[in-house]
Amino acid sequence: MIDVLTIFPALNSELIILLKSLKPADWERKTVCSSWTIRDIAIHLLDTNLRRLSIGRDGHSASNNQEFNNYDELVNYLNQQNADWVKALQRVSPVILIEMIAQYQNQLLEYFNELDPFDTALFSVRWAGKEHSENWFDIAREYTERWLHQQQIRFALNDQKLLSPQFYHPFLTTAMQALPYTYVNVKAPIGTVVKVEIVGEAGGSWSIIKDKNFWSFVDDEVGNASALIFIDQQIAWLLFSKGINPMDAAQYYQLHGDTELASHALKMLAVMA
Repeated sequence: MIDVLTIFPALNSELIILLKSLKPADWERKTVCSSWTIRDIAIHLLDTNLRRLSIGRDGHSASNNQEFNNYDELVNYLNQQNADWVKALQRVSPVILIEMIAQYQNQLLEYFNELDPFDTALFSVRWAGKEHSENWFDIAREYTERWLHQQQIRFALNDQKLLSPQFYHPFLTTAMQALPYTYVNVKAPIGTVVKVEIVGEAGGSWSIIKDKNFWSFVDDEVGNASALIFIDQQIAWLLFSKGINPMDAAQYYQLHGDTELASHALKMLAVMA
């Protein structure tokens, strides 16, 4: 179990402090998040709070019971929903936007604290290949989304605050849960071990092993790994969120052993994309 509820309040607080510190021109800065500005990301963060509270806490759904034939259809639908909201909220001032984010992110945290961590979550963590997830994993996923979007804002401002172990390690620990799913279609002999190490004070190491049908996490030493990849923590979050092409980040990672096998870790995504 990954428990992020204790760090969530500090993450929320840092976001409000950051947004209140922005100068008018800062809101229009471009970010690594596609064509979104800092203002657009802040608007999206408000949307995620409101939607999750409406659906989870209040039992409200404005959907048309649309069914999706595949993962790409779901992603395209979510992207369009996000774009529509961002466009509509351009008329809202930064002052009102900050007030609403502060109010509803705190209400969302109260809602999360009321949930049984081991009950089945309303939403599965699809980027980890899960058809069903427990609440603790869904809440950890929510943490990664909010960490990521705040980090995208800070990255545009050359601010390193969220790369401290306090905030970044929970993000990395949760994101790495996508590692076995990343290798789901990769063939290898039974017993093959792949190890990923995020290098930096907030980092860590994670190993997966191939059994008869699946890849799963295992405790392992570097010497026993058939494939090993070292990734600088400065670039890890960008790799795992489609913020940078692996080819453009080559100076920030090293592949050892079976390099082709190790390279599949660079395709890992911890976002719906």
